[in-house]
Amino acid sequence: MLSLTLSFFSFYCITAVVSPYLPVMVHNLGYSYKMTGALLALYEVAAIVGPLLVAMWIDKSGRMKRSVLLCTILSMAGMALLMFSTSTSSAALALVLFALTYRSIMPAMDSYANNHFDGNPSQYSLVRSVGTAGFILFSLFFAATQRPDLKDNVDIGRWALICTLVFALFVFTWKSEPRQSRVLVTAAGEGRPWYDRAFIVGMVIIALNRFSHSAVTSFFSLFLVEEVGSNAISLMSAISAGSEFFAMIGAGILLQRKRVLPYHLFLASGLAMVARLLIYALFPSFRGVVVAQLLHSLAYGAFHPAAIFFVARRVRRERRTLGMSIYASLGTGLPSVVGTLLGGAIVDHYGYATLFTTYAGVATLSLVVALLFSRTMHQPPLEEV
Repeated sequence: MLSLTLSFFSFYCITAVVSPYLPVMVHNLGYSYKMTGALLALYEVAAIVGPLLVAMWIDKSGRMKRSVLLCTILSMAGMALLMFSTSTSSAALALVLFALTYRSIMPAMDSYANNHFDGNPSQYSLVRSVGTAGFILFSLFFAATQRPDLKDNVDIGRWALICTLVFALFVFTWKSEPRQSRVLVTAAGEGRPWYDRAFIVGMVIIALNRFSHSAVTSFFSLFLVEEVGSNAISLMSAISAGSEFFAMIGAGILLQRKRVLPYHLFLASGLAMVARLLIYALFPSFRGVVVAQLLHSLAYGAFHPAAIFFVARRVRRERRTLGMSIYASLGTGLPSVVGTLLGGAIVDHYGYATLFTTYAGVATLSLVVALLFSRTMHQPPLEEV
């Protein structure tokens, strides 16, 4: 368990670099907002394909550890290429390689952790919250030391590579999972459904929610610097992650004790996303942004363990890695592609306020779908965990 916990910690140290600074790295190459959005959308397209391919390979072969290690090594190559890109083609290649591999790691880790804890959401949330702690500590370190240099892609990438190397060392200590039995594979192949109707509805709700969240993941850093006039990217990341830490642990406990269902936390997340985006739009100030960042507690902190627990219950265990990857790819990646591509055009022509207001409407739509299909979302699950 210690190696898994440290793996989550170190992986989210990588995320503390990639999440806020990848859009900055692309923009540093001299592209317009529209072109930056297009390249980030390409990144998200690759992030849809990668996890699905890796998940199918893992579910078929059972080689979780080797697959994660290979993805880690290739992601380092992608980041190194982006650091020294001098053309659009090299930047695009770097982003595709990085997305195919880096974005495949997290759903594989979620599946590995859920299998390790037999689907216990409180134990998963505790380990996952250690990852959040890594994100917070590394973000605070950046804020205190004024690192990395926002105008230097080599400096940004160097930190990502250091964290990735540490992560690879911890993954190397994982115990290899046993190969899947032929009984499970045969049963799945004889027409037994591996997902239910609620899984499909849930993916729609998640997709709409994550579409609205793409306004934050892809454009918040630029909004903070250019509209609010602050360079406190790491500090803002630490504030949102700090609120996420406690919400994630609390959500895991509530789910394990059956005080709430994933459905209820989906509703809470949708409401939080609406409020968060409207605050960005209506109060583009340092104080307004701080308040909006605290809503990350519900918008993502409570949402993510609910989504992981939802997938674990709505797909069969022998296809859990694929289910987690569908959540990462089609539930999160595809909406981010569309949201980022459209968002770049909106910012170019209408500004940030219109972007956030429009995407708040999409978050509202996720609430509408959830309420319309309430009965389906309350149906008994395929897997009791």
